[in-house]
Amino acid sequence: MTVHSPAHANAKMTLETEVLALRRRLAKAHRILTAGGIWPLTKGHVSARIPGTDKVLILGHIHSEGRSLIDTDVDDIVTVDIDGIWLEGRIEPVDERFLHLEIMKARPEVTSIVHAHPTYATAFGIAGVNILPVGNRGGIFAPQVPILDFDRQIDTPERGQMARDAIGDSVALVLKNHGVAVCGDSIENATIATFALEETAQLHWIAAQVGPVQKISTGEVRSVLTGARKEEFYSHVWGHYAQLDPWHEGKSSRRGGGGSAGGGAPSQQ
Repeated sequence: MTVHSPAHANAKMTLETEVLALRRRLAKAHRILTAGGIWPLTKGHVSARIPGTDKVLILGHIHSEGRSLIDTDVDDIVTVDIDGIWLEGRIEPVDERFLHLEIMKARPEVTSIVHAHPTYATAFGIAGVNILPVGNRGGIFAPQVPILDFDRQIDTPERGQMARDAIGDSVALVLKNHGVAVCGDSIENATIATFALEETAQLHWIAAQVGPVQKISTGEVRSVLTGARKEEFYSHVWGHYAQLDPWHEGKSSRRGGGGSAGGGAPSQQ
């Protein structure tokens, strides 16, 4: 005798499976960014929309537990709604979730955001100098990376709206004396763009010690941002960053939950 599950039960199971996969990918992004030195003292966080809902996954406030994000696992990821209300998770969400949520409200194409404190990009915000698109990883930041002239925590909807207005349609925003926010259409692409931003800021700073900084041409920017080259900008480098994960396939994992998050090309949300 064949037993048929109700359609709504299958749909619920599918969503739960999808959310678990998102949690694994999000935990992996935190471990990669930590291993890559993107956030000093491992203070930062990444978010991801749950497709087809008004819910967002984001890191819980594990910083208060004195833990390193190199050990981030699925149980450290919590669920909030698009207005920042804590819905699920063992620990409360980070206070700066509004930085993520207000940008997501305004930009439906953004499905993941990284907030971090990379040294070179943060230094540009301190100096009040916009990072220019230089080098072969800088094209996505044209014409320049905007700076939010506000140096306090983005821990209210109103402050999140300030960041939303400052970033506009840009990939990244530098927060004065604070760090950066970087957007992507997937968890992996937001992670890659965060590394690209810090690489671009470092290259800009080095070039400025030699002479006037010449940003890449408008034609090259268009080329980088369209077609196959845009896809390659992300997909060709994910394998490199994925191997930074201490739980990457072939390395010993410390917990069972995150070890299945594997490598591979970025999967779009």
